[in-house]
Amino acid sequence: MSVKHLAYLFFLSLFAAGCAANLSLGNKVIAVVGGKPITYGEFEQQYAQNSVPNSDSANSVSSKKNFLNLLVDYKLKLMDARKEHLLDQPAVKSEMQRYESQLAVSYVLEHEITDPMVKKIYERRKFEVRAKEVFIQIRPDSLYPAGDTLKAYDEAMGVIKALKAGAPIDSLIHVYRGGDTYYVTAGTFLQYQGGEAFENMLYSLKPGEVGSYPVRTAFGYLVIKLETRSPRVEAIRASHILIKIDGNAPADTLKAYDKALAIMDSAKSGVSFAELARKYSADSMSAIRGGDLGYFKRGMMVRPFDEAAFSMTKIGQITGPVRTQFGYHIIKLTGIEPLPSFDEARDKIRSNYLNGGYKYDYQNFVDGLKNKYDFKLDEQAIDTLYGLVDSLKTFQSTDFDSLLTPAQMNMYLFTFDHVGGTVDTVLAIARESGKFASLMLTRANLVDIAEQAGSDLVLAHYAGPEARTYPQFDSLITKYEDGIMIYQIEQEKVWDKVATTDSVLKPYFLAHADMYTWPKRVDLSRIEVSNQKLADSLYTMLKGGANFDTLAARFDLGKDLREKAGHWGLFADSSNALVIEAFGMQPGQFSKPENFEGTFSIFRVNRFVAPGPKTFEEARGEVSADYQEYESNRLRKEWMDHLRKEFGAKINEKTFDELISEK
Repeated sequence: MSVKHLAYLFFLSLFAAGCAANLSLGNKVIAVVGGKPITYGEFEQQYAQNSVPNSDSANSVSSKKNFLNLLVDYKLKLMDARKEHLLDQPAVKSEMQRYESQLAVSYVLEHEITDPMVKKIYERRKFEVRAKEVFIQIRPDSLYPAGDTLKAYDEAMGVIKALKAGAPIDSLIHVYRGGDTYYVTAGTFLQYQGGEAFENMLYSLKPGEVGSYPVRTAFGYLVIKLETRSPRVEAIRASHILIKIDGNAPADTLKAYDKALAIMDSAKSGVSFAELARKYSADSMSAIRGGDLGYFKRGMMVRPFDEAAFSMTKIGQITGPVRTQFGYHIIKLTGIEPLPSFDEARDKIRSNYLNGGYKYDYQNFVDGLKNKYDFKLDEQAIDTLYGLVDSLKTFQSTDFDSLLTPAQMNMYLFTFDHVGGTVDTVLAIARESGKFASLMLTRANLVDIAEQAGSDLVLAHYAGPEARTYPQFDSLITKYEDGIMIYQIEQEKVWDKVATTDSVLKPYFLAHADMYTWPKRVDLSRIEVSNQKLADSLYTMLKGGANFDTLAARFDLGKDLREKAGHWGLFADSSNALVIEAFGMQPGQFSKPENFEGTFSIFRVNRFVAPGPKTFEEARGEVSADYQEYESNRLRKEWMDHLRKEFGAKINEKTFDELISEK
């Protein structure tokens, strides 16, 4: 056996020992609550989920000790909540059912629509495609829309047949309409109607293939032929040298071309590209940077330049001369930005998808479920409901409870999978969504309301059991269950017992009166007016000896201040900009006009009031908040002390200290 082989085996043994050691550490018991152990592994997992990553306190000993105490208290509270059978309380049970149903729907949609599509888009984005399309319009002003749509579809199928028989697509684009989709990637068209179907077609074809059916868009049909499909990069960096064509004669063009060719030969022979750019390039902006254009993505440059630049695959590669409307370019590839990883790209792709193609996929998903469960509207029941309501009224303005009997409220508007949607259920769903509130109660709108409610119920019917097939879902439900129980038990044991009547607040205030004091304050009067001109005029009058109170009673914008002759009140030094200024003035002084919060103010310092105690009435809000905190802490401590005695809780301080010191 070789030394190298022995070293490899030794490394494996060390790795295994390390794993075993970590596993052993994770299994060490650091606390026992109600006879159930808390292992260090469980503590670490909970701590990681609840602490702020990379914060100063994330790895501190005191932070970890404090969290262990909180974890022990949390488990004691859960034990008390289960002993009290809180999950059997009707309000808690109803909340759990509502949450589970909503979570199941969102969870299933995320895992069966969004996640797979985001991954599919990411995989597709590894490639860029170029295609040509023939567009057959559906005329919006047609007298017979259905017939016009069928006519356009038949024309599109005829185009597909011609292309597959060998007809050149450019000639068909000339006859109809169409274009060239120049090097795009997945996600580009998702925000448009039909965009996802278009992308699905693009990425299903091989170069040279024609789609077997036309793609429907908002305005017509597209017949698609894929031209190319190639690996994609996120962006490239390039430098260029631009040689302008001076004049319109063929000789001028040839002269520029020959010059560009000579410069390119020099660059390829080893002459510094940057120096050549500084000396010869007509693009002065990039020439001073040695021709550097920085990083750019596909489609950001004019097409001939773009095509030439992105055709290069090796850094240092030079191509040209490339003709554009600006002249001839010699291009050098200087950098390639690779595609981001899935984790880096996921959030942006997901956001774009949810704002675009998700609606298309969601509707297809729900329609598939309706078909699976044999969803059927009861047209007769819809007619009955329509006959009972006033079609000129809105959903919001109609009191259905007074219009319909209990039997009518329990009438099925639709059925699926041996389940029915009653009028009452449909109305409840419509009320909750709010989107139908302003609609008149026409038959068509009643059908829309029933269809929407049917979609919601069919989706919930499917998602409930389906979500349970995901192990993580049960974990989320358990966490929410625990959260509800903790909230409810704390409400009952602590917050519901905290009274804030004067009979308890006044004794607390008297015992802590030194906590409730006023700082130094200033007593102010103020004249507030709407424009600078009037403020300046009043200021001139005040300087001439006019009475401040008289002017305030006459000119102030506010009725309250006019009635109080401008007396504004007492303020601490940081109340606002005017008050801050007032603390630098003397009693009796008045300010210049100040633009304050959109109006113009002149204020006068009446007096300064020294710091002093607050009355109970002045401090009541603060006293109430402080007392609630004090009393809730006292009740919580009493409660936790009782739970420790009832269930038992012991922290293995020595073991825990050793483990966290090792970290």
